Amino acid sequence: MGAIYRKELKAYFSNMTGYIAMAMILLMTSVFVKLYCFDAKYPTMEYALPTATVILMLAIPILAMRSFAEERRQKTDLLLYTLPISTTQIVLGKYFAMLTVLAVPTAVLLFYPLLLSLYGTVNLLASYASILLFYLLAAAMTAICMFMSSLTESQVIAAVLGSGTLILCYFAQILSAALPTSSLASYIAFTVVICLVALAVYSFTKNYWVAFSTAVVLEAILLIVFMINRSLFMGLFQKAVGKIALFDIFNASVSSQLFDLTTVIYFLSVSVLFSFLTIQTVEKRRFS
Repeated sequence: MGAIYRKELKAYFSNMTGYIAMAMILLMTSVFVKLYCFDAKYPTMEYALPTATVILMLAIPILAMRSFAEERRQKTDLLLYTLPISTTQIVLGKYFAMLTVLAVPTAVLLFYPLLLSLYGTVNLLASYASILLFYLLAAAMTAICMFMSSLTESQVIAAVLGSGTLILCYFAQILSAALPTSSLASYIAFTVVICLVALAVYSFTKNYWVAFSTAVVLEAILLIVFMINRSLFMGLFQKAVGKIALFDIFNASVSSQLFDLTTVIYFLSVSVLFSFLTIQTVEKRRFS
């Protein structure tokens, strides 16, 4: 894994990709720190960082788009598969390299609360907790975009898929508020999700029977639960959509000025989930 990590890290700093991502994050966070903390005289990072997360939707897809898409386009991923390392080590090596790039602007942000403390009283604990959550949010977003990159050999498509997914997460709360809350609507929506899961299973296995069986079993369970307790589905899909609102979860945690361990676990879980999905996608290609 160390060799993959060093190779990827060197690649990010031997071209403009890493520098562009870091510059975008630092520039926009600095602008919002100036606007909120200096101009509006709020001596706290908790007001600046939620607005600055918008730039992550652009910077992180740029950073992650080449992680696997470029390897597939140039066929160099076939060389990776011949190395005496596991798929997990390949994926984690690339992922940790991207996290290292993101750690650079985050490390610079650590000096901002100290700078603000020169001009007033700053809750350093709340500020540093906000910066930690900012980094964990970026890590979760990176895992999502890395997974999108593993699905295609085009960097442009990878960037579009990554940005589109992050935009969906950004507007998840607004979208959930617009969804119908009836039990039947939730049942139909979950049925559509099951169909998408079946398509994903087929994509991984290339086996119609496995995908079909998965869909039948899940739909049977869904139907049984729906028939037993229809009221359980009242607004359930709406709540489920709200759970993917990464940015709203971050904003709520930061604005409370408390260190929310639940938010930390949530972001780490998203990172682990999409890293696992990336491993499965790469593993399928490795042995196909």
